[in-house]
Amino acid sequence: MSVEKIADTYSSAIFELGQESGLLDQFDTDLSYVQDIFSTHEELRQILINPMLEVCGKKKILEQIFSSELHPLIMNFLYVMVDRRRSAYIMETARAYIKKSRESRGILEAIVTVVEPLSEVTRQQVLDKLKAITGKDCVIEERIDASILGGMIIQVGDTRIDGSMTRRLEELKKSLLIASTNKIGVNG
Repeated sequence: MSVEKIADTYSSAIFELGQESGLLDQFDTDLSYVQDIFSTHEELRQILINPMLEVCGKKKILEQIFSSELHPLIMNFLYVMVDRRRSAYIMETARAYIKKSRESRGILEAIVTVVEPLSEVTRQQVLDKLKAITGKDCVIEERIDASILGGMIIQVGDTRIDGSMTRRLEELKKSLLIASTNKIGVNG
């Protein structure tokens, strides 16, 4: 079974539980926290997928890390994934849940690529502008990429707004090439 299929199956189950119990927002917060911990601590992922460590040991590790931070239903959900030998898919399942939860509440996800982290003021300005354009609340996933040189690239769904210095320099280069070929009488 593919990673996407497993993540979709488990995220759908926890999404339905969140809807039934009225805890979508809480689950979103909790699973965002789980996703952050897993993405910043690769060693945790490696421990949980280690076949030499028994299920009870894996559950104990999860309990020590998360029990004071997560809703009991999310803790039980993590335990179920460990029991069913799906520990390797926890982060992908959390990501799939967050996407479903936000879509159900009309919240768009925007990927903002910048050279350095956004200040809180700039982050809020981007969120306000996105809300004005889309008419919906948005959340930002920030990505750092020095190759864009400056400015930012915003991706919301299939729409991409490229305000990077790299794109601007490419456009300037093209316009200079066109101007120089027109000047010498070459029309392409």
